Amino acid sequence: MGAVLGHQLQTYATTAGAREDVLDLITQIDPEETPLLDRLGVTKAAGRLHEWLQDTLESGTATGGSNLEGAVSVGRRLDARSRVYNATQITSYVFGISGTQEAIAQYGLDSEYAYQLEKAMKIIKIMQEQILLNSYYSADVPASYQCATAARTLNGVIKAISTNVQTGSGNSCALTEDMFNDLLQKIFDAGNGRPDVAFAGGYQKRRISSFSSNNVRYINMQNEKTLRNTITAYESDFGTISVVLDRWIPAATIPVLTMDDWNIAYLRKPFVQQLGIAGDAKEAQIITEYTLEYLNEANSGKLSALTTSA
Repeated sequence: MGAVLGHQLQTYATTAGAREDVLDLITQIDPEETPLLDRLGVTKAAGRLHEWLQDTLESGTATGGSNLEGAVSVGRRLDARSRVYNATQITSYVFGISGTQEAIAQYGLDSEYAYQLEKAMKIIKIMQEQILLNSYYSADVPASYQCATAARTLNGVIKAISTNVQTGSGNSCALTEDMFNDLLQKIFDAGNGRPDVAFAGGYQKRRISSFSSNNVRYINMQNEKTLRNTITAYESDFGTISVVLDRWIPAATIPVLTMDDWNIAYLRKPFVQQLGIAGDAKEAQIITEYTLEYLNEANSGKLSALTTSA
């Protein structure tokens, strides 16, 4: 008797989709929204270590903006550009179904394989959202440049932001409007950043919704007298910030991004790879290789170590 792989989907453990006295409708109850991934620009990576250059502008008058009449020209010392990099990370999702599972009549679908493929596409998108937010950079090749000992991982948004950080007090400091504006001012003072999107989890989103000033705008529903309790935008002294609910953000953290500076760089865009027939089963995987490109993290910022409950 041949071995059965543990990740295959078989009829013995799957009765929810078989024809019974149920509605001919399948509802996927797991969350699938990916607000960060949907807002990132898309570029191309050329290697497993993706690099880009950063440059700075000196102040127009910091080293003297006035000259004596007839003075000899004096050159300025130019600063070298700096190189920034991030690793490409490989993400995959493997699924398989038995021949019987594909052959039997299913309620709500024509092909179990096609359904599981569509589901896998949504799952890998969620995986990318979580990674792009929360991953920490890790190289896969040790200093001896022998064989890789661990999979390489990319720097996500939370880790990438280091210049402008407004920190609470050990998760005991509740978010206030002053703290939010202090971060926006810090970003402004650090350079030419114009942040336009803040990503927040459920509790922090409620804290922003409770800001007492009239800078908070809400979405009007069809009935103009009714206000939906969701913020469209926050009008600050430093620009308009869209506040986006993201369930994958760490509960104590709010990144505030200048979205034009953030891209996903693909070395290999997501694709389906058939793994062939394994006995009486059909297997496939969705695989992709990508990294997060942050052209100037100093144009963005984050609030961290905030209270996560009332």
